Amino acid sequence: MNSTHRPSEEMRWKKFYASGYEEILNKEFPQETLWKFLERGIRADKNQHDALVYFGTRISRQTFVEKVHLWGRVIKGMGLKEGDELLLFGPILPEFIYIMLAADMTGITANLPNLMVKAEALDAMVGKSRVAFVYDGLERKIRQALQKSQFEHVVILSASPLTSIPHLGLRLKAKYLSADAAIRRFGQYDGLLEAEAVQGKSAYIFCSSGTSNKGLANQIGMSDQAMIAMFRNALAFNLNGTPFLEGTSSYCFLPPFVCTGFFALVLAPLFRGMTVYLDPRPSAKRFTKNILSIRPQVALTTGGFWEHFIKHIDRLTQSGKRPDLSFFRFPVMGGEGCTPEALKHINEVMEECGSPVALTSGFGLSETFSVCTVDYEPTGFKKDYSRQAVCVGYPFPGVTVGIFDENGQELGYEERGEIWVKTESLTNGYLNSPQLNQARLQGGWLRTQDIGELDANGKLFVYGRMDQQVTADSGEKIYLFDIARRLREDPAVKDALVLENGTLIAVVVPEDRIRETEKELVRRLDNSLQEFLPSGLRVEKYYLEHGQLRINIVGKIDRNYYKHATA
Repeated sequence: MNSTHRPSEEMRWKKFYASGYEEILNKEFPQETLWKFLERGIRADKNQHDALVYFGTRISRQTFVEKVHLWGRVIKGMGLKEGDELLLFGPILPEFIYIMLAADMTGITANLPNLMVKAEALDAMVGKSRVAFVYDGLERKIRQALQKSQFEHVVILSASPLTSIPHLGLRLKAKYLSADAAIRRFGQYDGLLEAEAVQGKSAYIFCSSGTSNKGLANQIGMSDQAMIAMFRNALAFNLNGTPFLEGTSSYCFLPPFVCTGFFALVLAPLFRGMTVYLDPRPSAKRFTKNILSIRPQVALTTGGFWEHFIKHIDRLTQSGKRPDLSFFRFPVMGGEGCTPEALKHINEVMEECGSPVALTSGFGLSETFSVCTVDYEPTGFKKDYSRQAVCVGYPFPGVTVGIFDENGQELGYEERGEIWVKTESLTNGYLNSPQLNQARLQGGWLRTQDIGELDANGKLFVYGRMDQQVTADSGEKIYLFDIARRLREDPAVKDALVLENGTLIAVVVPEDRIRETEKELVRRLDNSLQEFLPSGLRVEKYYLEHGQLRINIVGKIDRNYYKHATA
């Protein structure tokens, strides 16, 4: 280690916290289920503000609580007992929220597989579930897994009143039920509903939002205690500018298995007396339209979606229709970032359009239930764009961050290595994967497999994933994101992505107006890389993408598309 300082012990970032944070972090919270904790916050609002808005339908807080209790009766009426599992597979519908929370209330574990995994991978993800709740638009994808004899009931949920999402018109088989039929058949249960929280028990099984090329995703268990600990961290953070403010709103399109978004956009706002607008149709165009029509104070999505949003704002401004963005209080970029240059432009446009705050960059993990770091300023646009990575800010109250080398030794400030995090909101562990638990959960730390560094103030910069690297014949290793960074240094390159698919592939987004042909640009970039890459290593293919890098349905760079397009 080049420095005698250990950032995880010094915690220089504490200077960014508001006074009074320690009192909240040290407060003893009761041992209870997440639902019981959340219900207390929902009822404290005394029904002054709607809980949800779903395609024009306003759902009061009283109705919200009644719906959770209704689905709790249905679940118990189906014969599920404390410690059992149920499966939830679908987008962010109100019914999915009710059922998730009803399961927690009754002591039943809700299993939420990743919606983006391949159909054949779902067999291994259904666990011990005896009952499944499935959105009708995705039933076909999970149908094979539902044929298992372990499933006693399959409840099909519709996105109605959203008529533009097709209903499959299923011929309901013996174990298949509509939502209305399930309520009629099982909703009369009159026994005990609420269960006690069990220390360390997985109340939810979430998934990582990313998947491997094989269509697999890591499933993680999250206890009531860990999730409530994240609320405690958020309450301490909320002292700094109060981004979660009673009477304001948030907008969520993210599916509920993305627990970082589920916490920040649904659970925390509900607890704080905010109204949550839901739209289960994820797309960059839909995100942009909804932000401008709903005008939420809190919104979270990837850099790709925010770039699309700002491009639309640019077009409106050029046509003389500059929109008013003064409604923002906590716009957040998470899940996947953008380049510092793109973020600088986003914030310049937001400031010109009257936003009182800059876009907040954050770093969060499913394994910690949500936020690890935030680059939040309650007012103004003070941001550092000088590095080759976006600043994702200081650690959230209650979260410790350290940078470690390959041998597990902590590094100092301004030294790049693997990001490790420690917090009470940490996962119970990875399901059915003792090797992964041993490799990534060590002494209270989570090894994130992300590469980053802490600056002298304790703010975090994230560069990319550890596995994004190649090895030259000489044995020298280089990260793919460092190769992409070298390409972006060229004034004619707006953005770049480097992939390894048997050979090295560079996807280059040229600036809108370049004075050379594409062949000349590629030749010059290739010559520049040959001076940079280890001996014997070279990019074999260049693929030019105009505008911006393609993004998938959840707003992340579509690496699989480019791997197929360049094969």
